Amino acid sequence: MKVMLALLLGLITTMPVSAEVELRGLLLNQTRTFAGQAFYKAFVDTWLTLDTDSIYSLVITERPSARNGSQMIVKYADQVVYQQFIHFNANRAQKAGQIAPASVYDKVVSADVEEIFVNPDLAKDEIKLN
Repeated sequence: MKVMLALLLGLITTMPVSAEVELRGLLLNQTRTFAGQAFYKAFVDTWLTLDTDSIYSLVITERPSARNGSQMIVKYADQVVYQQFIHFNANRAQKAGQIAPASVYDKVVSADVEEIFVNPDLAKDEIKLN
């Protein structure tokens, strides 16, 4: 038993370990209310028709407020790309969730294109737009 455990431990320690793991295509749900859940579900259903390859990761957050309803926030790469207040009404939240992905997708794609031109690792002669 000790020999088997020593062999297993030896195999684990000699396996290469990647320093960085990149996950893409995640849609994280940080909503709390029924309206937030309705927004999230409608958002995801519409988003999946736009991002068919699932390459963008987003965080959908809700900040509920008794006075103003919920503030829905969508973040991409730690940057807010969408925010809107919705009232605690599932139908309105669902409609907002169906409309929001189009503007979020435009902003996310624009941010990726801008990163190409701002990134100092890419010299001007390395960028070929044909």
